[in-house]
Amino acid sequence: MRKVIFATSCLAVSVVMLFAADEQQPLNVKTGSWQVEYIVKYGGLTPQYQAMMDQLTEQQKSAMGLPTAKTLKICVKQKDLNKPWSGDNDCRWTVVKSTGSELDAHGTSCRNGSKGSSDLNMDIQIHAIDSENVHATLRGTATIQGGNQMTLDGSYVGKWLSSTCDANAK
Repeated sequence: MRKVIFATSCLAVSVVMLFAADEQQPLNVKTGSWQVEYIVKYGGLTPQYQAMMDQLTEQQKSAMGLPTAKTLKICVKQKDLNKPWSGDNDCRWTVVKSTGSELDAHGTSCRNGSKGSSDLNMDIQIHAIDSENVHATLRGTATIQGGNQMTLDGSYVGKWLSSTCDANAK
């Protein structure tokens, strides 16, 4: 009987430890105003489409709703510490992993372009270097005109500015 009780106790402790290990933890960074610098590159485009993209300015790409190199001020609240800081793209995010220093997420049905089509899927990995600095990489794929596959590779660097958010922060 003691062996059964001991074995049951060990099993119960193991199950509790598995659930505790799987618990998502928010990033261990400060809340408030952050400056985020994005850099985005495209690949897999047809030669004609690539030539057109190469001719566009950052402002034209932005006006079309395409991700571009830009600097934003964002307001990070406590509720934002366990989800991606990916801008305004209306993705449906699934957090794959979230610890105090790492956050990995997969986004589906992201808005792609000014018409807001939802054929862009993205993966993002955020690394908290310390409580005031983060680095992230993102990779996405989308189907564009003619059924061609486009890839999006990007990164961003975030730096904490202050504990209060200004009116211009997103």
